[in-house]
Amino acid sequence: MKKISGFLLLSMLAVQGLVAQKTIDWNQRMEPAFYEWVFGFGFNTVNNSGAQFKELTNVDHYAFGRIPFYGSLETTIAYRWKIKGILSLNYFTDGKVFDGQTIKGKSVGGNDAGYGSMDLLASYYLLDNDTYEPYLSAGTGLSHFGDYVALENPQRYVTPTEMFTFNLGFGIRIWFSEHWGLNLDALGKWGIGVGSTNHHQSHLGVLYKI
Repeated sequence: MKKISGFLLLSMLAVQGLVAQKTIDWNQRMEPAFYEWVFGFGFNTVNNSGAQFKELTNVDHYAFGRIPFYGSLETTIAYRWKIKGILSLNYFTDGKVFDGQTIKGKSVGGNDAGYGSMDLLASYYLLDNDTYEPYLSAGTGLSHFGDYVALENPQRYVTPTEMFTFNLGFGIRIWFSEHWGLNLDALGKWGIGVGSTNHHQSHLGVLYKI
């Protein structure tokens, strides 16, 4: 309960800080596009190869199992500034490397390591463009890693862990029509607290703007 309360407090402070920094005249930015709401859904990958984001190019270290799904909701808070919430679900299956240890997955009598995350990000959009919108993101999140069996000799059971993260990333939105588009991003997540680990997450999904 304390972790959730802390996450909500950080979220509120982040929103308050960004709103306080707005430099535009709201009365001059009343066009509907400025107040857009954007829904996103698609796939995600997670790399938890251990400290300092090692092995980022090794596919054995990427989770993309069962239901690698994410959903997001984004809205505008100031000129070029948007805030986005993301919910993600994924699994590290048999043979995948998790924090430097090889997983004995469900398919061979072990247990797939589930991953879930809830992130709140503030994004700054670099261009005023109706088609291509590159952006930079920063924020915080709460990540959950499920239990699993490590194949290292001797085999051992690893208990579930939860951690708050500090997130930095970049991405791009590409619009194909007035309402439909595509999002691609990469997000580094630094664990906060003793025993926390760093990991990397990417999202590829469809956008719908209202």
